[in-house]
Amino acid sequence: MAKSKFSITALIGVDSSLMSRGLGKASAKMRNWARKTMAKVTAVIKQGVAMAATAMAKFATASVKEFASFEKGMLEVFTLLPGISQSTMDAMADDVLELANKMGILPEEVVPALYQALSAGVPADNVFGFLESAAKSAKGGVASLTESVGVLTSVTNAYGPENLSAADAADILFTTVKSGVTNFGALSGSLYNVVPAASAAGVSFDQVGAAIATLTKSGTPTAVATTQIRSAILSMMAPNKQMSKAFEKSGM
Repeated sequence: MAKSKFSITALIGVDSSLMSRGLGKASAKMRNWARKTMAKVTAVIKQGVAMAATAMAKFATASVKEFASFEKGMLEVFTLLPGISQSTMDAMADDVLELANKMGILPEEVVPALYQALSAGVPADNVFGFLESAAKSAKGGVASLTESVGVLTSVTNAYGPENLSAADAADILFTTVKSGVTNFGALSGSLYNVVPAASAAGVSFDQVGAAIATLTKSGTPTAVATTQIRSAILSMMAPNKQMSKAFEKSGM
């Protein structure tokens, strides 16, 4: 007896040829969809890789430029320290990066401030403590680090670091800004009017700060206030006849 060919159609009474053709078409569509989808995914991946490569290239270029700028700035700083050793150079560069990280500022801001402070006579062995005080003042007074360094160096140089530390000067300046109507930028551009005369006359810096705060709070611009305080100090140091009589009457 010849073996009959197995037929699912005969078994269940359904013609499966239509289903087979349908499955074949569906399989072809699936393969086509997969090819298109993979092509899109591949394109996206290639685009992403290209974008990432471009971003990395830009980052690398920017990093090289920043490093070159940092290195150039530090070399300028080292010109102020003749005879400095390589190990001291390396340590100073590390201190710049540490201070920048600690205070949340860019090294590119610290380097010119370091140069400015050393140029103004701040000792190298104390310069980073000075810069930290300046950075705190800058944050409190909403100023740049170089503005803060400019103010602190002019004040501490006038009174002498042995009489007024950078930290104490920074506290007085912050109080002056907070109590008056002024800012570090205005103080940086006008304190030279009054600080040398005040120091020579024995007028403490906290008294100068209090006077600036009082005058600016009443509407006097910072530059005018410092000029008026200077005039008052000079008048007390070398009073005319009328002022001398007034001082005598008041018991001074």
